[in-house]
Amino acid sequence: MGNTLTIVGLGPGDERYLTLGVIDVLKNGHIVIARTLKHDAIPYLKGQGIVFESLDHIYNTKKNFDQVYQSMVEYVLGRLEQGDVVLALPGDPMVGERLSWELLKEAARGHINIEVIPGLGRSDLVLSNIGVSAPEGLKVVTAPALREAHIDTRLPMIITNIWSPITAAETKLKLLKFYPFNLEVYLVGDKIDSRSGSVSIKLHELDMQDIYDHTTCVYIPSLSICEVDSYDFRHLEEIVKLLRSKDGCPWDREQTHESLKKCLIEETYEVLDAIDKGNVDMLIEELGDVLLQVVFHSQIGREHGQFDIYDVITGVCEKMIHRHPHIFGSVVVEDEDEVIENWEAIKKEEKGLTSHTQVLRDIPNNLPALMRACKVQKKAALVGFDWDRVEEAFDKLKEEVEELEEVYLGDDVERITDELGDVLFATVNVARFLKVEPELALTATIEKFIERFEYIEDNADVYIEDMSLEDMDRLWNSAKELFSKD
Repeated sequence: MGNTLTIVGLGPGDERYLTLGVIDVLKNGHIVIARTLKHDAIPYLKGQGIVFESLDHIYNTKKNFDQVYQSMVEYVLGRLEQGDVVLALPGDPMVGERLSWELLKEAARGHINIEVIPGLGRSDLVLSNIGVSAPEGLKVVTAPALREAHIDTRLPMIITNIWSPITAAETKLKLLKFYPFNLEVYLVGDKIDSRSGSVSIKLHELDMQDIYDHTTCVYIPSLSICEVDSYDFRHLEEIVKLLRSKDGCPWDREQTHESLKKCLIEETYEVLDAIDKGNVDMLIEELGDVLLQVVFHSQIGREHGQFDIYDVITGVCEKMIHRHPHIFGSVVVEDEDEVIENWEAIKKEEKGLTSHTQVLRDIPNNLPALMRACKVQKKAALVGFDWDRVEEAFDKLKEEVEELEEVYLGDDVERITDELGDVLFATVNVARFLKVEPELALTATIEKFIERFEYIEDNADVYIEDMSLEDMDRLWNSAKELFSKD
């Protein structure tokens, strides 16, 4: 496959951190390229007779880092066509070094041969400078690449390449979402005028220093669950696990899937209530309560060796990917209707349903009746069992009301119940054609009834139980007129 690219790590500082292997490769290199000559080991290596080409000039010719690294890759590949190349990178080239990553992608495509000789990483220097070890592990990430998803307060973290006040400010804002304002952290870098090359500061002071360059790093200690300012999903998992343990809460230990069914239903309806009220703080709280129920059931499943929260998450992720082939695959859809059609076909295949009746029976029978009726009708409509126009649905509703009127004076309760059910089912059909959720429509009407009833009671001259129906009806109409103006 042609010439070989050897990537070597120069370590985090001067010549004391160079390895013998790296020095040997550099001395014997034909074409030697340094990503940057702004490295403390370069003067020593030049003194050993090593001649470097540099990529420093590229930084000032491009608009963003994507373009910078693309140009660097192109330069290295161009030189590689002329012979073997040694590429010298700061620190350990396999940790926090994008240029290595970009070149390794080229190697994975079979375009080039790569060998890597590691060097000491800057994280090694940081730990030795501040005199701490990390037996529990360590997370290392570059400041430009830092994302909220990278932050795990359970592990100590080193953030490298805090090369400017702006980078420091952006890093601080991301960290303050999870860590306390006054958390003691360590800033480490070549510009720090101390014997150890580090200084202890408060997290909120991270962007208030004057010592930023390519060597500047910050060390963030790990925190216990009681020390953090913001929690993540795993914290919730740990809390529920503790509550269910022998040292936990007696009530939480006694719960089962069955005993929690009512809680899940109640919390779900409280979410809907928060949405209806437009109360964001309430919605946050109630969504948290629903999430707690999911984690709680998953912890019970784990204790019985059945499943855990990661099985739940994996299942729903796989389902979303599988049911969206137009996003994650090559399927092309024209509109929402095709999306729904594909979804239903995939769902039917997943569940092994061989008839459409099985599709209808698959709808949970413990759903609220209006909601279940609407779902059943929608599924039946997918195979053409539906009215063509809303007027036909209205005609069917009138027919069912007439049949109810024919039987309501009799004493056949079973038939009355049957005809009343038909009326409700036909009403749902009309609601579906009008694109109204019947469950929500009825809930709104109930609230409207209570509001008008309250008006009657508040405006009555006597106790409501002493009022005549005519007086109630008069106030009802007044309430109806008043609230309709709102």
